[in-house]
Amino acid sequence: MKQLLSLTAALLFIVAFANAQDQKYVDANLKRGIHPGTVTTLDKKVLQGYVFNGDHMQNQKHCIFYTDYNDPNTKTEYSPSDLVAYTIENLQYKSIPYSGNIGSGKGDQQFVYVAKPGFAINTFVYYTPAQQILWQKGDEDPVSNATMLFSFKKTLLNLLGDDPDLAATVNEKGRAYLMMNLDNLVDKYNTWAQAKK
Repeated sequence: MKQLLSLTAALLFIVAFANAQDQKYVDANLKRGIHPGTVTTLDKKVLQGYVFNGDHMQNQKHCIFYTDYNDPNTKTEYSPSDLVAYTIENLQYKSIPYSGNIGSGKGDQQFVYVAKPGFAINTFVYYTPAQQILWQKGDEDPVSNATMLFSFKKTLLNLLGDDPDLAATVNEKGRAYLMMNLDNLVDKYNTWAQAKK
């Protein structure tokens, strides 16, 4: 019975946390088809061309790139392990190790939508088709709702704790406050990190 209550509480936390993020990371409405874009190769070369925009879940699995809009023979299909990132007009996707909120261990490489680029921490959306919000500081492992489930403050301190003011806020405030203000805390951290450079 105790395990059932713990599992129920954990699921309620995940749902509440997802709802607290308010689904505000919806991108611009870009129609399906080929658009100007770029790919960034593993050796950091940026290639200009055209990228096929499918739906969010298709965009997470592969990138279809053309060097010539009018020539289908210039098509190259990339998997997340082939690229660092790609863009479709102003939409950005980055290849990171992530297998969803319930994943365990090191995740598979996925193209994940960059919902809010930051100087130090990027905010991503992973579609399942529901939105899962996650954050990544530099090239560290991404932090998701599930990562925060059992060690919320510790995970936040790992993410934001090198800013002394934010570390104090994380230690002093309750979980509800921190959950509701996480986006703002990440913004403050990015501003602090940029000013420190």
